[in-house]
Amino acid sequence: MNLLLMVLSQLDYKEDVFLAMQSVGITKASVFDAKSMDRSLESEFSLFTGFLHSRSEMEGEQLVILAPLASADLAKELLTNLEAGGIPVKREDILSLMVLPVAYSFDQSSGLL
Repeated sequence: MNLLLMVLSQLDYKEDVFLAMQSVGITKASVFDAKSMDRSLESEFSLFTGFLHSRSEMEGEQLVILAPLASADLAKELLTNLEAGGIPVKREDILSLMVLPVAYSFDQSSGLL
């Protein structure tokens, strides 16, 4: 058992990443809204931001995705599928991906792993 940890820094690719995850069988994932540390440390905030945010205001927004993986090879297949789908993950800073080994896991449907 492994844990996929992905930080998606270009939210324009969110649907593409989700579809690629489903295409390799990653269906149980949790998604969290996040901000980069640089964005969090900014000290100047405008008094009125309005309802629409410009692209520059959205910079620093991220998604953190956690998902159990039966095999680390699924993460490699996910990256391959993204590249094959025209997502330039190797040429642009779109996402960071890590696979961590899990020593202990439990959920109601699988039991203790």
